[in-house]
Amino acid sequence: MERKEEAIKRWFPLATVAAGISFIVTFLLNLPIDRVIASTSMAGVIVFSGFFFRSFGKDENKFKQEMR
Repeated sequence: MERKEEAIKRWFPLATVAAGISFIVTFLLNLPIDRVIASTSMAGVIVFSGFFFRSFGKDENKFKQEMR
């Protein structure tokens, strides 16, 4: 349950910001809309994948202290 809450509170907003930045930059560069959509979705996926691939090999309490 704790992992779900962390995903909602921390990683979804980060993924949204990354996708938004990517959208604005690619749109301002006048790239075709298919490339804008592709880059926006890839930016969101890359950031959110950090949630799944972060290291859990460390002690849980030590890991949480380092993240703060």
